[in-house]
Amino acid sequence: METVEARTIFSPATGFIRRGGFDLTCNPYLGCTFGCRYCYAMFLPQNKKPRELWGRWFSAKRNAVELARKEATKISGKAVYFSSVTDPYQPAERAMLLTRGILREMQPFQPRVVIQTRGTLVTRDIDILCRFRSLRVNLTMGSDSERVRELLEPKSPTYEKRWDAARQLADAGISLGLCITPVLPLENPERFADRIASFGAKVVVTQGFHDAAGAFGADTSPAALKVLEGLDWGPEKYRKFVETLRKQIRVYEGEKGFFPPPPPECTAQGLFPE
Repeated sequence: METVEARTIFSPATGFIRRGGFDLTCNPYLGCTFGCRYCYAMFLPQNKKPRELWGRWFSAKRNAVELARKEATKISGKAVYFSSVTDPYQPAERAMLLTRGILREMQPFQPRVVIQTRGTLVTRDIDILCRFRSLRVNLTMGSDSERVRELLEPKSPTYEKRWDAARQLADAGISLGLCITPVLPLENPERFADRIASFGAKVVVTQGFHDAAGAFGADTSPAALKVLEGLDWGPEKYRKFVETLRKQIRVYEGEKGFFPPPPPECTAQGLFPE
């Protein structure tokens, strides 16, 4: 682990995040020790380390909370994506408390926030999350198979722990999105679709695996692609799963599913249903 002095903590949104309607991104960390083998972030320019080291390092912005305190006035009413190149609830957050500290500084200014995570530690901050009038937690789910999880994201929380976290958030009245992004190989696609549909998430997003086709940008590592090939998983099975899910609920695909929650007055009036 290393700590760095950051110049800012709220950065202008770019790429699909900006196209989705976000104004700013917030990344308390660089790198991620969940180290998912398929993670697109290892291919982004923010990753200055060799790709084969992805998951073995992270940098913490030691002045992140102080910066949030100084910069918070500019986020009032803005849409903030939290986080775009790291997981704000990776294991180090338990002790470092950067994400929690930033959220505490943000809350009085009431930005519209999406928290993107696979970390079950997010439930620790329910007391703060409940104070935001326009916030959604997007929880990445991935698959129904622990065997697949152990092959592709072995350091991330088990799926049952994530489902439990999802239920705790929903029971606390926090808007929840389920992100099956990417859809990993499934053991029982029909049953998995039923479970997702019956949960009642505000937003459900699916996505296949990134393919930069040799260009610079988000991609999927050869190691992950080899695992997928060995498990006989490809675009046809992904498409069949999405069609099964769509028979029951609305499904957003790819970047179309990454948009900010509506302003609180619009939610109350039902003008912008999620």
